[in-house]
Amino acid sequence: MEMLPIAAVLLVGVIVGFINIVSAGGSMLTLPLLIFFGLPSNVANGTNRIAIMFQNTFALYQFHKNGHLNWRLGLLLAVPATIASVYGAGLAVDITHGTFDTLLATFMIIFAVLLILRPQRYIKGKFNPKVSIVILFLAFVLIGIYGGALQAGVGFFIILTLLLLVPQIPMGEMHGIKTLVVTIYISVSTFVFIFNGLVDWKFAVALSLGSALGGALGGKYASVLPDKLLQRILIGAIIFFAIILFIR
Repeated sequence: MEMLPIAAVLLVGVIVGFINIVSAGGSMLTLPLLIFFGLPSNVANGTNRIAIMFQNTFALYQFHKNGHLNWRLGLLLAVPATIASVYGAGLAVDITHGTFDTLLATFMIIFAVLLILRPQRYIKGKFNPKVSIVILFLAFVLIGIYGGALQAGVGFFIILTLLLLVPQIPMGEMHGIKTLVVTIYISVSTFVFIFNGLVDWKFAVALSLGSALGGALGGKYASVLPDKLLQRILIGAIIFFAIILFIR
């Protein structure tokens, strides 16, 4: 394997690891990039998850250190998400490459539109915070299925769900909950991909090293850095790669 693709994945891993923690949607860049470098879609999907586990582990330490980690709520929400993610991962293993590319490109466009419209501006603080935990559990079942199957952009959907149902939680703490939930369910559901041989370990190691560094930086600065510039860059890259996937 040539060193250029590995070096490119390592560098992108740092950027994406940071984006995933301070915002969401970094996988919208890594998945099409891995596919661009020749990995089958389901292998790219499995490979990307190894890096997410590493980046989130380092980020969790920073969230805990900064006092932005609500362990109780995060662990509660991780239960339905984890169970559902195993089912979602099973669906992803059997999906055809063409279908996966189309689904990913479609969700990439949806995600870009959500980033542009920023519906969270109109959600936070406008709903009754006394919402039944059952509704939160059902929401995180759906999040788990999506995260187990595609993963890309799941952090954004988690943040929107928390803004809708528990708006009293500070944004920094929401990012901590998002990171904890994703870390737990992806640590379990990724084994579905490993057992089916759907991980390219050379790319996984390079992406993991970069993502771990980016995740640590993201966890450190998640509550203090503005993400407008990051979102604009992300939107442009998402649209570019979505077009490539549709053409492919």
